[in-house]
Amino acid sequence: MRNAVPGRAPTGRDDPGTGLAHRRRPLGPEDLDSVYALHLAAAEAVGRPDLIRPETRAFFAAILEGGGLVLGVEDDGGLLAYGVLQWDLPPAEDLRRLFGLAPDVPFAKLAGASVRPGDWGAGLHEALIAARVAAARGRGLIHLYATSAPGNARSWTNLLSQGFAIRALVDQYGGYPRYILYRRADRPAVGDDGAAETWCPAGDGARERALLAQGLVGARWRRADGGAPDVGWVTGV
Repeated sequence: MRNAVPGRAPTGRDDPGTGLAHRRRPLGPEDLDSVYALHLAAAEAVGRPDLIRPETRAFFAAILEGGGLVLGVEDDGGLLAYGVLQWDLPPAEDLRRLFGLAPDVPFAKLAGASVRPGDWGAGLHEALIAARVAAARGRGLIHLYATSAPGNARSWTNLLSQGFAIRALVDQYGGYPRYILYRRADRPAVGDDGAAETWCPAGDGARERALLAQGLVGARWRRADGGAPDVGWVTGV
């Protein structure tokens, strides 16, 4: 997942409780300038291309013209946040085979979200994950995935809190490591009861790949003593 904002403690609910109290609507081609400007502002604020994949204006144009859905959240200052749900996927990003899915099953990607930098920390990023899962479910798009850099804890912790699980660790987007996370939209978010078979520091790629090879998935997270978060690994869920 890209362009994330600071997360919060796991909720394990399909509605994390923020309610997206601001105005929310599906965006259209006329919103391209606002979406792209917010993407650039968020990417610049983070300043880490290894954590956030820079997107092109053409990428957003294709989504807004029917290749997916962009949910926007607005306030009196304009576009406050957006989240992308992409169902028209290029072959390199159609990962049905990775998840053991047939080529024709309903499938989509949570393909990035941005929040206005001055408004980070209000739970909008996790709320937009929940909103996109609900939007996918309503469209019959059952199988969902997202990507997130191990160093972008604000992204992957929100995804785990919303029922996604780490199923793979690969190099993408110029050789940067990325978690590949998966969830079925027709099942409730699993939640985080704190139980895990083993814990591993996020970003310990060698150990994480070994755990994945053993059939475990990353489905929990914890932050011990205010430090970097750990991933909790469990038998496949």
